[in-house]
Amino acid sequence: MRKIARILELIEEKTAVFLFILGSIICIYGVFMRYVLNSPVTWATEIFEMLMAAAIFIGFGMALKDERHIVVDLVYDKMSPAIKKVFNIISNLLGSGFSIYLTIMGISMVNVAYSQGRVSIDVGIPIWSTYLIMPIGMGLLSLYFVLRTVKAIRTPVHEEMYDKADSINNAI
Repeated sequence: MRKIARILELIEEKTAVFLFILGSIICIYGVFMRYVLNSPVTWATEIFEMLMAAAIFIGFGMALKDERHIVVDLVYDKMSPAIKKVFNIISNLLGSGFSIYLTIMGISMVNVAYSQGRVSIDVGIPIWSTYLIMPIGMGLLSLYFVLRTVKAIRTPVHEEMYDKADSINNAI
């Protein structure tokens, strides 16, 4: 199971980095064409936005897995280990529920866009294919929230709840 998790992690990271770099190159190309050569390309902004949105949605799960989301731990650090465990379970269950809901809504959004047959304005890419990133990204986020919930439940009260960047791997 750990091997599958590492493969998934590698695929996520490589995909997010690739999409981000490709989006940045297209952005630079668009700016160069518009302001240096005075010959703007209409497709650059549309493709840039799609690539960046995809990189960000993939990054949600990666950030959760690696403990990089914003946290307010002023009160949390002062809680007893037992209360921390309860809060971790509740917060991860809420995160799981919300991200599963967004996954389902993303699938619904893809289905609606597919049935409508709409395409993007400049490039003509089917809109449903660009919407796919929402259920994929939220599905990955759901997976990581579920794994964190399992970790929180399995961890004895006297132990530290999360080790940086290793919390998901221990749940598997």
